Amino acid sequence: MTTSDSVQTTRFITGALYAGLLVFLLDGTAAVIQTDFRADRVFKYVASAVAGNAAFAGGGVFIVLGLILHLLVSFGWSLIFFLLYPKLPLLQGNRWLTGCLYGIVVWAFMRFIIVPLSLAPQGALTLQAALTAIAIHMVCVGLPISLTAWYWFRRPQA
Repeated sequence: MTTSDSVQTTRFITGALYAGLLVFLLDGTAAVIQTDFRADRVFKYVASAVAGNAAFAGGGVFIVLGLILHLLVSFGWSLIFFLLYPKLPLLQGNRWLTGCLYGIVVWAFMRFIIVPLSLAPQGALTLQAALTAIAIHMVCVGLPISLTAWYWFRRPQA
């Protein structure tokens, strides 16, 4: 790997980290607001994906586990977008539309694939809950990732 490749990789990962951190904060805040500011419930639920129902009866260690998992998932979705962005011209079009559509894709993938494969309980899907979750994912996940990628890939090279 040349020095130039190393700089590009570092720059690329840094951009995805920024986007992931933004998603972590925005999506996490939306979830906490939705649960009447019960952050403990939100992050114990996230921890239940790997710990099952034990997470709900546990203490602070499960909250920390939930925070770490949420950060990893946020970074993962950002990294996927950052990997695809330079390769798919479709993603480089209208950044607002792309962000909204990516938010819908993330919601659908999490709702129908990731959560069912995890140990987390999954509630019934109602139209109102789905529309709320889709809107949150569009605004708090898809748009921040799309806008960050758009900005990041247009920045002058270091």
